[in-house]
Amino acid sequence: MNQRFQNAEIKLVRDKYAENELYVAVSSIGHQLESELTHFGLCPEECFMEALELLSEIAEKGEDILPEIESLWLCKENEYRRYDRQVSIDEIRKAVGIVFGFTILAIDSSRYGFYHHTLSEQLTMVVANHKWDGWEATLGQIFDVPLPDGWFDAYINEEPEENNDIKLPKELDTPNAQKYFAKAIEKQYMKSGENGKYHWMGTDNKGKTCELAYFCGKVYNYVNTISGNAGEDFPEESLNKLFGVKRLYSSLTQVYNAQKPQRWRSQIDEMFE
Repeated sequence: MNQRFQNAEIKLVRDKYAENELYVAVSSIGHQLESELTHFGLCPEECFMEALELLSEIAEKGEDILPEIESLWLCKENEYRRYDRQVSIDEIRKAVGIVFGFTILAIDSSRYGFYHHTLSEQLTMVVANHKWDGWEATLGQIFDVPLPDGWFDAYINEEPEENNDIKLPKELDTPNAQKYFAKAIEKQYMKSGENGKYHWMGTDNKGKTCELAYFCGKVYNYVNTISGNAGEDFPEESLNKLFGVKRLYSSLTQVYNAQKPQRWRSQIDEMFE
């Protein structure tokens, strides 16, 4: 077995992260999973550090990580193959899959919908696309390991405040939405209503729907160009339903097609500075 982590490194990780709840989770079944890799050594300490490396990249990039997920897998798979070309691709993929599995376990602890729904699903799909014999059973073992709710939020220092009542549908629940909906409510531009709905109160100007459209465009990364939106897909249907409005995308294009920027835009822009 090709063991990359030596005794000194194992002890260093064990001593430094003994109280880390993710390390405890990895260690609880790490040796069992390692024993299933007959030729590729992946001790719990190395597995934990590899997962922590992925989590750090996710924390740094947030939603921008989505287009890179496949590349993250391939980079890790190629790295492991370079360690020992004699190890079968099936076992290499299982080793990478174990690291990804604990990464998914960690982000599943998040209270943010983007992490525990969108990103978790995308990471799991990548694992499935590179599956090995028994991959579902391996992930099942990992996902059965307990990890406290909010662990990942604490790790990235984005622990939601206790009084944060921003509840959004899965497709709208992103870190940006949580952050800027809360700011809009604080400024009294927006308020929450019954049955999970929200109401845009405005900035004391008449064009409330245009203001809302502009605000949502900034939250969901709309990028206006001559050819249209060059940013992310604008979730118009879900936003229309959330705010009880119609044709929000049409209002958004009206904002940008105006001959000069509306005065109220600066008030909304301040929230994003």
